[in-house]
Amino acid sequence: MNLFTSFKFFNYRLIFTYSTLMSVAGWAHQVTMDWLVLDLTGSAAALGGMLVFQLGPYILISVVGGSIADRFNKRDFLMLVTALDATFSFTLFLLYHKGTLTYSFLTFSALIIATVNAMEGPVRTAISLEVVRAENLTNVMSLNSVTFNIGRLIGTLMAGLLITRFDNGAPWFALGLIYFLLFCILPLLGVREIEMENFGASKPGKLLDAVRFLRTTPMLVLSMAMAATFVGLGMQFGLTSSLMVKNVFKLNASYLGYIGVAVSLGCIAGAAIAARWSVPGHAPKLSTMLKSGVFVSIFWMLSAFMPSFWVYAFFAGVASVFHLTFMVTSNSLVMASSPEDFRGRIYGIYLFIFYIGASSGGPIVGWFAQVFGVRWAIFSGGVLTFVISAVIYTCIRRLEKKSALR
Repeated sequence: MNLFTSFKFFNYRLIFTYSTLMSVAGWAHQVTMDWLVLDLTGSAAALGGMLVFQLGPYILISVVGGSIADRFNKRDFLMLVTALDATFSFTLFLLYHKGTLTYSFLTFSALIIATVNAMEGPVRTAISLEVVRAENLTNVMSLNSVTFNIGRLIGTLMAGLLITRFDNGAPWFALGLIYFLLFCILPLLGVREIEMENFGASKPGKLLDAVRFLRTTPMLVLSMAMAATFVGLGMQFGLTSSLMVKNVFKLNASYLGYIGVAVSLGCIAGAAIAARWSVPGHAPKLSTMLKSGVFVSIFWMLSAFMPSFWVYAFFAGVASVFHLTFMVTSNSLVMASSPEDFRGRIYGIYLFIFYIGASSGGPIVGWFAQVFGVRWAIFSGGVLTFVISAVIYTCIRRLEKKSALR
């Protein structure tokens, strides 16, 4: 099956462009923020604490974003988000060059920006599914992961090079321009030209409807919980890469861009593999997600003790291949198993669970790296991911064999 089969829909091509640029901006924002925190404080614990402000709002707001996706005009809402993001980016640029940007103000800015963007994720995902046909849903989820990781590749490299060439404030101006461009692109989206049959006719409902559905699908809830745990404690690529570059290998910010390229290439390869799996009639499986967890943990543990930056980058890149097949399968399980009428709300609940794990794991990993060293923090997360994946996969296989014998 063609990886880009969903590109035959004009609206999806537009959403793909929007998602890619949003991802570029998001990753550049994270790299710039992380590097500023390390420059201001030099503390791994402070960097881990920043993740609470960057991800904490997603815990509280993501469910609201899911409801917005089911109830309101998605295009207009995305235009509002890009306008606010542009305003904050230009403001941070000006404040940095006036010398008033402090760690306290960074945490405040991270909180506000994260609150806005937490509502954007479910809306963007929901609208990307509305502009294709039913048989293209899994392919769209895979392509959405491609946009995420193209953004990781370009955004981290862009931020690292701008910081190295100019200063820590330069990326904010570039981000403001990207958000302004997106604000100008979105009006081209034909929201009345939804091509997927019977989609978009859902009636406003209560969040409780989605909760009731999840109570009947425990395996779906399990996949959500595992994604949150693995990313929170075993796949903190951004935090650990910043620490490895600055504190272990003693390199400048441009190398953080290079590690972003290695991880992004691995993730794009993983997303491409997942997209090739998404043939009509193929249902995403929990077993595929667990096998990916086993492989990502093996390469993640190996990367922890690599002697040089470039060898570390290679192993982190390979781990990223399986990280993406893991995440694409998890996302596809959620979206493919959700009724159309409240898909946005279920995805919002998924993000709620996911960001609880990601935000609570950041301070834990940061503290562990501060006390025991970043290498042991990476290795311990890999061990945890491996044990959980292997144990649950073994249990599922045994249950399948028992069912086959009956």
